[in-house]
Amino acid sequence: MALQLFGYIMSVTGLCGLILGTLTNKWKIIGQDNDESMFVQKYEGLWMECEISSSSVMHCKFFNSLLHQAFEIQLARVIMIISIVISSLGVLVAIFGLRCTRCLDENKQSKDRAAFAGGILSVCAGLFALGITSWFMYGIVDDFFGRQEYKKERYVIGNSLIGAFVASFPCLFGGVLLCACSVTHLQSNKHLSKHPVSKTSGKEYV
Repeated sequence: MALQLFGYIMSVTGLCGLILGTLTNKWKIIGQDNDESMFVQKYEGLWMECEISSSSVMHCKFFNSLLHQAFEIQLARVIMIISIVISSLGVLVAIFGLRCTRCLDENKQSKDRAAFAGGILSVCAGLFALGITSWFMYGIVDDFFGRQEYKKERYVIGNSLIGAFVASFPCLFGGVLLCACSVTHLQSNKHLSKHPVSKTSGKEYV
């Protein structure tokens, strides 16, 4: 039960990380060239871009048009929203399968199947998030080193992107734990059903 609950907490933690990483704006950051401290001038997320002026005043601008955005921005939006929706469904479904709850107590097999389904959804959400964030990071790194002779200002990986990347791992590991615990319970229930315990006494009295 403790291992299953730990897996569920990891899934919830991963979901919160995915939401924060998607809604915050530091996916790509522009720093001054030839400056090891990478002083931030401008950063960009999936929904808006912000710029810090020389007087340390921040100005943010929403992306008004979806069609005018870069392909990686559009794809990252879609995949991250899908991963959040799938992870949310997994967390909700897994509640019914937790051993520490009273949901579906009358049917232990259905309870284990609910936890297993929640784990599968959490794993899928983690894979989606891991794939898109890794691809987004690769694009930033490739652009940074591949076009340095043409661009004085180049993007680097931002904190929000790193956070979304890291949040995919609790979703994966939490889902795997939920699935593993559910499979173990299902196998033990099948074993008990094949060998039922007799409740009647071995002796009969007249």
